[in-house]
Amino acid sequence: MSLSIGVLGAARIVKSALLEPAATLDGVEVTAVAARDPQRAVAFAAEHGIPRTLPTYDAIVDDPAVDAVYVPTPAALHGHWTRRAIEAGKHVLCEKPFTANAEEAAAIAELAESSGLVVMEAFHSRYHPMWARMTEIVDSGVLGELGTARAEFTVPHADTTDIRWQRDLGGGALMDLGCYPVRLLRHLFGEPEVTGARIRDVDGVDASTTARLAFAGGLSGEVVASMEGPGSHAAELRVTGSAGTLHVRMPYHPYLYGELTLTTDSGAVVEQGDPRTTYSFQLEAFRDAVTDGAPNPTDAREATATMRVIDAVYRAGGLRPRTPVAP
Repeated sequence: MSLSIGVLGAARIVKSALLEPAATLDGVEVTAVAARDPQRAVAFAAEHGIPRTLPTYDAIVDDPAVDAVYVPTPAALHGHWTRRAIEAGKHVLCEKPFTANAEEAAAIAELAESSGLVVMEAFHSRYHPMWARMTEIVDSGVLGELGTARAEFTVPHADTTDIRWQRDLGGGALMDLGCYPVRLLRHLFGEPEVTGARIRDVDGVDASTTARLAFAGGLSGEVVASMEGPGSHAAELRVTGSAGTLHVRMPYHPYLYGELTLTTDSGAVVEQGDPRTTYSFQLEAFRDAVTDGAPNPTDAREATATMRVIDAVYRAGGLRPRTPVAP
C-alpha cells in the first residue's frame, strides 16, 4: 500500500522536491493537489499526472484518502499548515525553513511529539551521503585542531516582487538561503553561540547576511547568505584545521557537481557527490519513517534548533525575527 501525499500549492519546488522522486520511488504516490488559484491547480495536476484536484488547502488536509501533507507554502505560512495537518492526523513533510521563528517551531515540535505522527522538515541536503562523509572527516581528527569553518550560499534574486523579498511572507536571504549553511555548521559542530551579524537591510528584508558563530572547542564559524544580484551563485563549505582543510563545493545540492576536497600533508583527495538527488534520499527517508518507524533526523525539534540560530542572527544584525501569519 502506497503512502498517499497531498500537496498544498503548485510552487516550483514541488516538481523537483516531490514529484520527480515520487515517480521513481516505490511506496509513495502524490494523489492530490490544491492551490490558491483553483485553475492553476487543475493545470498543474494535468501537467504532472496528479489524479485529484481539491478546492482548498483545508480540503487536502481533511481528506481521509490523504496520509501525509507536503507543505511548500511561503515560510510564514509553514507553521499554520503544519499545525493544521497534525491536528487532522496527517504526517507532514514541510519545506525549510520550518516556521517563521523559533517560538512557533517549538510549539509545533511539542504538538508533533504528542501526536505520534512523522513531522519532517524538508532539509533534503541532510539525507545525501555527502553529509555523512563530511561528518566522518570532521570527526576523524584528520584535520587536526579545528580553527575556522565558513559556509556560504549565494543565489541572486533580482526580481524584488518574488516572495523571497516579502518580509510578511518570511522572506530574506537568511530564511531562504542562510538556513542551509546554518544547518550544515550545526550538523558538523553542534550548537553555536551567535557572536555578531552584519545585515544589509532592504525595507526590512535582509538582502545579504554575514553571521559570526562560536562553537565548543574554540572553533570560529561564519555563515554567509545573499540574494543580491546581479552576480554569480556560490555554495560551499571550508573547514580549516591545524593539519588540513576540507573544502566542499555544492554541499547543499551535492548531486549537482558536488565535490569534496580533503587536503593534508599527504596531499589532496577529491571525491565527487553521489548523482542521486537529495530529494530522492529525503523522500525515501520520509516514507520509511512513516511506514517502518525509521529515524527522522530532521524532525521538528531539530528544526527548532536551527530556527533559534536564525532568530539570534536576526537580532544580532538589528532585525526582528519573522512573524507567522495565517491565511
